[in-house]
Amino acid sequence: MDTQTALWLSKLTSDFYQRVNASFAATRQAPWQGWEQALRAAGLLSQKDGCAVSRNGEPLSVLDLACGNLRFERYLASYGFLVCCHAYDNCDELVQEGTAALLLEQAQAKIDYHHLDIAQVLLSGQTLSQRLAPTPCSLSVCFGFMHHVPLASSREQVLQALVDHTCTGGHVIVSFWQFANSKRIMAKAQRVGTDEGDYLLGWQGSMDVRRYCHSFAEAEIDALVASCAPHVHELARFSADGKEQNLNRYLALRVIE
Repeated sequence: MDTQTALWLSKLTSDFYQRVNASFAATRQAPWQGWEQALRAAGLLSQKDGCAVSRNGEPLSVLDLACGNLRFERYLASYGFLVCCHAYDNCDELVQEGTAALLLEQAQAKIDYHHLDIAQVLLSGQTLSQRLAPTPCSLSVCFGFMHHVPLASSREQVLQALVDHTCTGGHVIVSFWQFANSKRIMAKAQRVGTDEGDYLLGWQGSMDVRRYCHSFAEAEIDALVASCAPHVHELARFSADGKEQNLNRYLALRVIE
């Protein structure tokens, strides 16, 4: 895929979220099933009973790249974590909705929101890591976004930015959509470009509004982990979510230096 095609696909995806943010958000309220296992892998939930591991009253510093409607922060707060989050996205309406929900739930969460078109930064020659707040966090996450990033080199930059902004001993958790496992989704997907795994998907049965999505192969995730060597240690990799528990592939890393 060339850069011009990647730019077009990124704009298509941004326009998608601007047009359907209300209906999309309505389907993105419940926590993902895989989050609990990911937090256990990171040592934030106990392996025995699934309760939050005590932090002696200290806040959990979080970097959430492509934060959407902040449902991950709401999920953390539901366990009693005091969350201090640097959140990044370019769909302000979704973030506003999530902020209102946090206030309504009286959640213990401080959100520092940064409007940032991540895909545009990646494709404009800028370095994503330099556009993020300099303070390292103990947990950096990216859920439901990596599949919207065209080009393997840009995906490497996303993962590297998360690692760069995570303190030593902290954790990085990323999800990778593997929608090629779903016959229902693939029946409506349209191939785009020549790169394996690249498709256009519609919304709620219609292709009138489309966004770019990449379905990840295991070898691609292997390559992403290798691109961050030797600064990370892989803690866990597992599948979850969807009826067959195979739509998302989760990766949990510990930053070791």
